[in-house]
Amino acid sequence: MSVTEKLSYKSWSAISLILHNGLKKYKPKNSKLVQLNQEVHNDNKTGSIAVFRNKSSMSRDMGFVVTSEEALIENIETLTHWTPNTFNWLGYDNSRKHIKGHSERNLSQINAFVVDIDFKDALDRDRNLNLVNSSIVLDDHILPTLVLKTDKGYQIYYILDRPAFLSKHKNDSMPVLSAARKISENIKSTIMEKIPATDVGCNSFGIFRIPREDNIIFFEPELTYSFAGFLMWSKSVTQKSKEKRKSNLKVINSPHSQYRKQTDQAWFRIMLTKHNIKPGQGLGRHNTILTLALACYSSGKNQNDAFNLLDEFNSYLEDPLDVRDMQRCVRDAYSGNYKGASKLYIDELIDTWATPDEKRIVVQESNVQWYKWAKPRTERVYSHVSEWLNDVIELINKVSSGADKVIMSTRAIRDALDISPSTLNRVMKQAVSSNKLIVKKGKGNQASQIATLEMVLRALYRKREAESIAWVNYLEAFLKLQNRQYIEEQSVFSDVEEIDDEVDRFGTNISTGRILI
Repeated sequence: MSVTEKLSYKSWSAISLILHNGLKKYKPKNSKLVQLNQEVHNDNKTGSIAVFRNKSSMSRDMGFVVTSEEALIENIETLTHWTPNTFNWLGYDNSRKHIKGHSERNLSQINAFVVDIDFKDALDRDRNLNLVNSSIVLDDHILPTLVLKTDKGYQIYYILDRPAFLSKHKNDSMPVLSAARKISENIKSTIMEKIPATDVGCNSFGIFRIPREDNIIFFEPELTYSFAGFLMWSKSVTQKSKEKRKSNLKVINSPHSQYRKQTDQAWFRIMLTKHNIKPGQGLGRHNTILTLALACYSSGKNQNDAFNLLDEFNSYLEDPLDVRDMQRCVRDAYSGNYKGASKLYIDELIDTWATPDEKRIVVQESNVQWYKWAKPRTERVYSHVSEWLNDVIELINKVSSGADKVIMSTRAIRDALDISPSTLNRVMKQAVSSNKLIVKKGKGNQASQIATLEMVLRALYRKREAESIAWVNYLEAFLKLQNRQYIEEQSVFSDVEEIDDEVDRFGTNISTGRILI
């Protein structure tokens, strides 16, 4: 089988979009493609990614390094995992079995933010698809570019419109990396509020599933976003979180209270007693040990003392982490790239592994906070606009019965929800301005066409599948080319200018991230 016969239009389009030309086009040596045109050169790109043939090899860093698109294509059909963000260099250890160099500070460019959602099994994964669809839209206007189905969950790709390049300043700081970490953390925490199965401990710029024809369930290449846009969004999320914390009136337990080291806190003591921590369930062994190591680092504990403590902890685990991986956790924690254990990770660890009594201990240790509790809706005369908005969205989703849109008059909505015309008018204005509903008004007295974001995502799934089929049919029928190898070679490696106009007929109408119906 030739190189080009291994390609699929949809999966390679996704891979190419993610890579952002971060690799060489052709192999520097033994290229099978440069021979076709000796005048084609590689430019001076030196980016590298790591790829793996199965999950077992991935967990042991037993993959191989790829520096060109040609090499990636040659192996594409046997790959399951990769690093979607590009590194300056990657290499092998002395045994030539394990990849080294895939650390955050070695990144050359950030191409995408990826979120891993991992349910307990495939049945639970499929049962929660609608919840995932509605939860991965950030602040009602940032939709994912790519969604992959995994064995027990989904991986969500938010792809940048152009890569964010990393550089080291004179003081050894990397501002772009710091900003990217915060963006990734806010994306995961935002989704986790709705989907507890979100893996907040997953390395934001590590190894993920590679797009394949058999795991892509959604791909919309027009839905890419700028790094600056993500940064602005992230800052707003952080600001809202700070304001929420400030709004809670705190009762200080003691006038002499002071900062307590993380190693002296209840969660740290509790986690050291846990021996049943297993991989693949919430924050597993690796993230637990890394979080404990970060607590040791922030508390001023010597690195050797931290290693000895965590080595003993690891040895008591029913399924201990490989010593090599444990050493790496401690080394990363003491690298100076982090300040300490993140509260987001601490809360997730306690939520996953602590008993109800232990959780109460952790809560009681925190400062007591007073809240003004809102009365239940049933006890109030008036409902908030946000509550009516949720009612409208639920109604539209229910009426749609799986359709891409519904045709419904405002009178029908008022009758179904028993809502006043003036209130419904305010609700619909807010829904449209926040992109929670897409409304196309009917002509004259005709009812409007309405769609929720859940319905839009569902429509895009079907549209992408249809476009993929249409693309293949176009190449085979309209171009009347019988040689499939030549067809795919043209679609991937050449600028087929003469068919651009025809291909556009199968393109998308989504140019700005807004969906029209």
